[in-house]
Amino acid sequence: MGVANLAAFVAATVGRAGRVEAVPGGTVVASAVPVANGYLNAAFRSDGAVPADVFLDAARTVFADVGTPYVVWVESTDAELLTAAGAAGGLADTTDTTDTPAMVVTGPVARPSRVDVRPVRGDADRATFVRLCENGYGMAGLAWLLESQGCLDAPGTTWAIASADGVDRSVACGFSDGTTGGIYYVATPPEHRGRGAASAVTAWLTNRLLDGGASRVTLQASEAGRPVYERLGFTTPGTFRRHTFDEPT
Repeated sequence: MGVANLAAFVAATVGRAGRVEAVPGGTVVASAVPVANGYLNAAFRSDGAVPADVFLDAARTVFADVGTPYVVWVESTDAELLTAAGAAGGLADTTDTTDTPAMVVTGPVARPSRVDVRPVRGDADRATFVRLCENGYGMAGLAWLLESQGCLDAPGTTWAIASADGVDRSVACGFSDGTTGGIYYVATPPEHRGRGAASAVTAWLTNRLLDGGASRVTLQASEAGRPVYERLGFTTPGTFRRHTFDEPT
């Protein structure tokens, strides 16, 4: 469902200024920002042959050393990790009524012709991207975070801006790990929604990733955004659940 691409993306972005560790059973990425966020401080299980509790203990050791809370991403098909994360004290993030849809598409998607999309080039575009991203997510400090961690310079990434009627309205990032593409940071400020900009930038990046050699493209959707991606042709073979752990003592 894309956990490998997600892990590689977080390592490539936040890992530039943070710490990336291969641990038994998976990968841990830790930043200097002391918040439990799945794109800043997170653990990803990739090897089911390693017992889940061994993987969780290894992640806990890393974050105890770093001194931050963290998130463990759990695929819905990983029953062992779901059980172990709950038993270890991880608080499942069920803010939405369902877990995070893990969506995928394997072929080209149509893009609204009335919306223009361009890759980020130069300081002006960078400033536009981080501003729209912060406003779209409603998260103060997100613009600073993206810039301070060097995320827009991460290898394998394409950052893009969609505009309609001459106004920049939506942004997103595409990332390739070689075989799988991922779409991240899709954001549209409230005043710009309903004009097809999010669909356009997602479609543009999806087709770019497929043209670049990816056999599939994945994304983690909100329930509100899920219908947008379904109209583009994405399906939902599974879900993610995020288990949040306090700073280890």
